[in-house]
Amino acid sequence: MKSSISYGHLEPGEEAGASELIFKVFDKKVAPSFTEEGCSEFKSFATPEALRERIDQGAVILAARHDAKLVGVAEIRSLEHLCLLFVDSAEQGKGIGKVLIQMVADHCRDAGSSELTVNSSPNSRTFYESFGFIAQDSEQLKNGIRFVPMKYEFK
Repeated sequence: MKSSISYGHLEPGEEAGASELIFKVFDKKVAPSFTEEGCSEFKSFATPEALRERIDQGAVILAARHDAKLVGVAEIRSLEHLCLLFVDSAEQGKGIGKVLIQMVADHCRDAGSSELTVNSSPNSRTFYESFGFIAQDSEQLKNGIRFVPMKYEFK
């Protein structure tokens, strides 16, 4: 039986699985470049409760599933800001992040946005640049979180 990747919205009840995926990838790929304060700040943003609260307030969270297992999540805030994009380390390099970015861009464009912004972790900068995002400033540090503000303008 061939495995497949499916995409859609995060379903009610999947917040804990999404949070677990985010923390797993964050701890491995991003946390080493953050301060203790930054790690704590980020983790408070990605708890199941925080995800549910933002969904209830209108945030859109998209999900990628490999045979029903969550392997990627992307969150859009205010229809123009990508505030989370995480793909399971074992699934990276398979185009999942690319599809999620395209879904986010389509969703924002369809809602009337002319641009998409992201505060990229420094280690993800080249990933975003490969999609046409352009750094808007040098690396920033806020509450222990290191990021590069980036923007993609829809054509």
